[in-house]
Amino acid sequence: MFGQNWEVINLDLRGNLPNFISNFLKNRTFQVKILNTLSDDFIQEEGVPQGSVLSVTLFSIKINEILNQLPPSVKGCLYVGDLTVWCQCKDIRYAERQLQIAVKNIENWCNKNGFRLSEEKSRCVHFCRLRKFHADPEINIKGRAIPI
Repeated sequence: MFGQNWEVINLDLRGNLPNFISNFLKNRTFQVKILNTLSDDFIQEEGVPQGSVLSVTLFSIKINEILNQLPPSVKGCLYVGDLTVWCQCKDIRYAERQLQIAVKNIENWCNKNGFRLSEEKSRCVHFCRLRKFHADPEINIKGRAIPI
């Protein structure tokens, strides 16, 4: 939806709305204030202006694209900026491979679109009906195993 140059694409928006959104996101600057001292202007290259009426809507539209990165066997659910993915099958190794593909795709999408995937906040939960011992899946984010 919003490319490097804040282009509005793939939303099927008509009229002046695409131009309004594009202009809203272009040439944004910000300053930091500490006590009575203001910093120089910085260019806001990514993200949406916090506190703006459109910010939540634009963020929600953009983050929803992340679900398109999942393989068909992996399902996902978003709640604002929190993402849960899961795979249900009888073969734990197949689920592990599919989830790892999903995580890698999500990492790539985040890197390309200015989002940050938090390996510190990520967790893996393994639900299983098998009674015999079997290893938990190992899913990695940025080369680090997600804690079970």
